[in-house]
Order: sequence, then structure tokens, then C-alpha cells
Amino acid sequence: MGGDSYDYLVRARDLAAGRRPAESREAVDWALAHARPADTGVLVLAGMVLLMLGDGPAALTVGLRAAGGDPDDWEAQVVVADACRLLVRIPESLAAARRAVALAPHEPEARVALWRALAEYRTFTGIPKEHRLERDATARRAVELGADPRQFRAPRWWLPVLPAIVVGVMVPTAGGWVVGCVLALMAAVAAALWLVQARSSGTSASGRLQSLRALARADLAGDPSRTRTAVIGSGAFLPVIPFAATAFACAAGVGGHPWPDWLVAAAAGGALAALYAAARAIRWWYGADFLRRDFLPSRFAAVQLCAAGALIGTTLALSAAGVRSAGWWALLFYAHFAWFLAALAGAVALLARERRRRDDAAR
Repeated sequence: MGGDSYDYLVRARDLAAGRRPAESREAVDWALAHARPADTGVLVLAGMVLLMLGDGPAALTVGLRAAGGDPDDWEAQVVVADACRLLVRIPESLAAARRAVALAPHEPEARVALWRALAEYRTFTGIPKEHRLERDATARRAVELGADPRQFRAPRWWLPVLPAIVVGVMVPTAGGWVVGCVLALMAAVAAALWLVQARSSGTSASGRLQSLRALARADLAGDPSRTRTAVIGSGAFLPVIPFAATAFACAAGVGGHPWPDWLVAAAAGGALAALYAAARAIRWWYGADFLRRDFLPSRFAAVQLCAAGALIGTTLALSAAGVRSAGWWALLFYAHFAWFLAALAGAVALLARERRRRDDAAR
């Protein structure tokens, strides 16, 4: 039966290369269902096909099965490294790639996997010097061992940053409806890319979402560092809510045309509703226990929620008091703006610190 599974996986690989993802995924599922537990080679090939299909969660699951069955199989470690890289779990990707190199120091593909992981490693201040030197040395050694030099092209890090720069420039100058339209367009593009990626993997978009959610919850089990990372990541964008709502009411006051009370109340109500929706989303993604036990009691979430509540409440209070002085509205607008920048920068710095901790622990 193991030979049949291998034949099915070879067919699945050819189907994936021929852009027939649904048929390829069906062949992979059949092969895995009939593979013996000791068939590490079958699991490795299945993981490689799943990586071709872009299904990171499934590839990681299969790669971990292969690595557990044979800890000395360097190819299983490469599958784990590439799957973690797709899931933006860079410290784990680095650790697995380094294990692959340690197990097979003369295999170019092991070093290529390590280079790919190193090329994705970034902190808030950029690529650490030691990682940059290691990445360059890894590429040189891989080429010496026979790897294709054209593989070693670092990703253009500035491409994902462009939308954030565009929105950041527009927010202080454009009207709220303009920024809203831009954000809606970005969300639509992201959703379209998600659907295209799901289709290319041979699974439904909802199926991929359920897999990612299950993987996210499983990652938190018994791992305080991952729990802290989830807390920071979940609350990182809370400052956007008051800035996208009541900050525009303050900007109107600065211009000498304060919004009427009912419109300010509507903006504040929308912001509070968005905060509640964010809590519901966190609960849905990570579970009720995470929201109640880890997120809400954390100092990070408390500071974020208190600051958002203070900004929203102060905006309501100024409007209700009939304040028309541009100075007060300007002060409150800059408070929104300063918190927006400081909170996001602080969240990124905290996430970078947790990544360094996990990277150090994995060495």
C-alpha cells in the first residue's frame, strides 16, 4: 500500500505542476489515508506537494508527522521549515532549517531552506546583522554544493508596507470617507487573494480558515511565548478604531466646523461597536478561554482598551459641552494621532522581542 501511496503522490505532484489543484489535493488525501505510519518518505513527498499547493497548515501537519517518525530525516525538517515560513512562523522555520543543515550539511536543498527562512527574518529595526551574514554565507555554501544561484533573491520587503504608507499619509489629510473607501478596497483585494490562494490549494476558503484557526489554537497550548504573541497581535490594531472614528470628529473641530452632537455620538457608538466586534473576533479565533483568561486580564490589552475608551469618551464630552475652540479639538486630535503611532510602534516592538526570545530558545 505504501507503493500505491507513493505513486499517487507522484501523480499529485504532476497535477499540482499542471495547475489542477483539486485533483492534486484529492490524490494527496488518498495517499495519506492509505500510507503506513512508518512511510516517512511518503509523508515527506506529501508535504512537498502540499507546499506546491500553498497549503501551509496541512504541510506543517504532515511534516511534523514525518519528523516525528524519523527525527534524522533532513527532508522532513525542510518541509517543516518551509511550512512554518508560509505561516509566518519564522523562528520555528529557522530552527527546523538549521536542524536540516545539521543532519545533512552537504545537501544544497537543506541550505536553500535555511536561506529562505533567514530571508524572511525581520525585526522592527530591520534584518539583524548576524542573520544577514548567515544568510549570505548560506547562499554561498549552497551554490558551492550545486544549488541554482537564481534561487537566492531576497523578497522585496517594501511591497507589503506600501498600503500602510498610503493609508498613513492619507489619514491626516483626507476625509474619513476617502480613507474608508481605501481600507474597503484593500480588504476586498485581500479577500480576493485569499480566495485565489484557497482555490490553488484545492481546498475551500472556509476549510483553510478552519484549519488556520485550529492551528492557531493548538499553538497556544502550553506555550507562554505564543500566548503573549497572540495577546499582542490581537490588540495591536485596537488604536486604529478610535483613530478611524472619533479622530475625524476632532479634525472637523480643528477646522472650525465641529460635527453635530448626533454625528459625534454615532461615530463614538460605531467605535464602541467595533471594539465589541474585535473582542468577538478574538473569541471566535482563539476561543473563549483565551479571551477571558489571557487577553482581557493582560496589561497590554488593558492599556489599549483604556486609551481607546478615554479618547472616545473625551470626544463625546467635548461635543456634549458645546466646545467650539479649535485649540481643544486640535489637542484631542493630536492625542488620537500620537496614541495611534505610539501604540502600533509599541506592539511591533513587543512582537519583535517575543520573536527574538523564541529564536534564542530554538538555537
